[in-house]
Amino acid sequence: MDYRRLQMSKGGSFLLSLPKEWVKANKLEGGAILKLTEGEGGSLVVRAEGGGEGEKGVAAYIREPEGLERQIRANYLSGADMIVIELGKRMTPTTREAIKSAIHKLIGLEIVEEEANSMTVQCLLQPTSMPVRSTLKRAYTLAANMHRDAETALSHGDLELAETVERRDDEVDRLYFLIVRQLRLAIRSASVAEKLGISPPECLDLRMAAKYIETIADYAGAVASTAQKLKEKELDKEIMVSLLKLSDEAYKIHEGAALALFRQDIKLSEGVLLRGETLSRSLVAVDELLMNKQPRIAALLDSIAIYFYQIGAHGIDLAELVSGATV
Repeated sequence: MDYRRLQMSKGGSFLLSLPKEWVKANKLEGGAILKLTEGEGGSLVVRAEGGGEGEKGVAAYIREPEGLERQIRANYLSGADMIVIELGKRMTPTTREAIKSAIHKLIGLEIVEEEANSMTVQCLLQPTSMPVRSTLKRAYTLAANMHRDAETALSHGDLELAETVERRDDEVDRLYFLIVRQLRLAIRSASVAEKLGISPPECLDLRMAAKYIETIADYAGAVASTAQKLKEKELDKEIMVSLLKLSDEAYKIHEGAALALFRQDIKLSEGVLLRGETLSRSLVAVDELLMNKQPRIAALLDSIAIYFYQIGAHGIDLAELVSGATV
């Protein structure tokens, strides 16, 4: 706690000195513009608005060749504005392609400089240009469509559709990584949080919601992948009906949970939570039908059933975010 005495100038203006450590930490100088916001209970919030969005200009350097994709992603998620890759030797075509593949998976990254021994990647997307909630809704829409298409690919033996479901998982991942980057910046910068329309306490729930949605997409992709290993003659009608019932229950759960999340409807979320037992019973019904199937077929179908169950379970997790701690 720091106390300052309010002073009055000869001209009648009121003056208040700022802590030197705070001024240095925000890299301010004489003439910098500060934003003053009146809060509740007579509080006054002072923000270093002149410092931009808080993270602009932050550079990161990668000098180890191992795990390039992981290192690039980690720096992106941490809010680095520029990533310089210097491996100390001439880059091979394979290394360059690995870097290009890694940045393709992250929204906003572009190669701005390329030399024999180095590459410079910059994030051209301002952190506040895409509202977090809008991005989250887009990610959910993609994940929900993946679920329905994976179900259709399974029931109709549509291998081409199954392949498209798997590919779409990359787009959900791109949106998820962008959300994580934005939320980390918002936690560190009140200015970024304000422009994104969120408060720092909301960041944790939004991060969890994004992860649940990204995982729903992962499981939908897993259903599509496993469906490609099955032959149409291996699926009898009774088992298919049971699987589709389980899938439909899972879809209704995450659909209701997402609606509750975006509307902030606690009553709706509580209704979704009540469907958890129905989801479990649907999984048990599938397992009972698989008891007399050949081991290979039973294992594949059981995997699909578990994937559908996990999709619904993560819908339950979404609903709990709303009923337990409103975003």
